[in-house]
Amino acid sequence: MTQNQIILDFGTFSLEAELYDTPIAQKFKQHLPYQVRLMQWGNELYGSIGKDLGEEKPVPDIPPGGIAYTRQGNYVCIFFGQTPAWAVEHIGQICGDQWIRLQDSPALETVFIILKS
Repeated sequence: MTQNQIILDFGTFSLEAELYDTPIAQKFKQHLPYQVRLMQWGNELYGSIGKDLGEEKPVPDIPPGGIAYTRQGNYVCIFFGQTPAWAVEHIGQICGDQWIRLQDSPALETVFIILKS
C-alpha cells in the first residue's frame, strides 16, 4: 500500500483509487478529507472541493476511472466514459475496473474522499 491511496465513499458503496505523485495531486491530498456534493454530466461526476489548487499540465482526455481536478469551479471530476468539457489535471485513477460501478449507479449525490488507512 502506498500513502497515495484514497477511498471514494458514495454511501452505498466505496471505490479505491490512487493519487498520482504530481504537484496538483499532492495539494489535493493535503486538504483531505472532502465531502463533495455531486453533479452529473454524461459519464462524469463532479463537484467543488472549495479550494483553488492551481494548474500545472491540463490534458484534454481522461480514461474511464480517471480522477481529475480543474480550477474552473474548483471541481474534482470522476470520469467513467465521458470526455472532459475542457482540459483538466489528471490527478489519480480508480483501481482496476471498479469504476464500472458508477455506470450502474444513477443519482449519486455525495462522495466522501478520504485517505485510505
